[in-house]
Amino acid sequence: MLVVSRTATPWHDDDRFWEAFRDAMFPAERFADANDELDSILDLPSVEARVGDSVLDLPCGPGRHSVALADRGFDVTGVDGTGAYLEEARSRAADCGVGDAIEFVEADMREFRRDGAFDLALDLFTSFGYFEVRADDERVARNLRDSLAPGGTLVMDLASKETLARDFHGRTWDDFDDGYVLEERTVTDDWSWMDNTWRLVVGDEVREYDVSHRLYSAYELTGLLQDAGFDAVDAYGTLDGDAFDQDADRLLVVAQT
Repeated sequence: MLVVSRTATPWHDDDRFWEAFRDAMFPAERFADANDELDSILDLPSVEARVGDSVLDLPCGPGRHSVALADRGFDVTGVDGTGAYLEEARSRAADCGVGDAIEFVEADMREFRRDGAFDLALDLFTSFGYFEVRADDERVARNLRDSLAPGGTLVMDLASKETLARDFHGRTWDDFDDGYVLEERTVTDDWSWMDNTWRLVVGDEVREYDVSHRLYSAYELTGLLQDAGFDAVDAYGTLDGDAFDQDADRLLVVAQT
């Protein structure tokens, strides 16, 4: 049975999308990787974080990094627009004994801002560039800048235009415990936008969503963050802090206030 989910609501604001693809995007091994990812991020030369620092995890999803951060002694605020993910994150935090160390907030990243409240902000797992209007991306960047205290740091991790162009595949599929996901991709607007169709196959049911997002090169993203008010912006090609060059695995940007 094919269920085509195309509505007036953009995919990123549609809770049905996030709930349908939860198991495919966040399998158990991805949670297991959270501590290793944080080890690398916190060891980056331009990241200075101390136990007790206030950390913003935006968007936090089902809490894989928020819980790991709280377990390390950080004061964490996890923000996400999907209520079901926040419920899971709260339950996970309670089960891990860190429920009192995390504040979970349901909010749109275009709206959330707490002036000068955080020492470190994380935007990980290609969680930027969702919006059709580029000004919304700029607004998110300014919100992140304004939410950081003087001397604060933003770490942003996403698939870059350069790595996508080098390794581009028009169609891929990935399996997970209960099924698999087929992705079809088309680059448009002079390599500034990617149109995707995601099909989730579980048993005899197929769910289909249009999932599109903006593409950023390292140069474009660092420029956007500088325009948003960040003083220094460094780009890396791996979580271990290797240079962003022709061998880059991903785009990791560290921006300072």
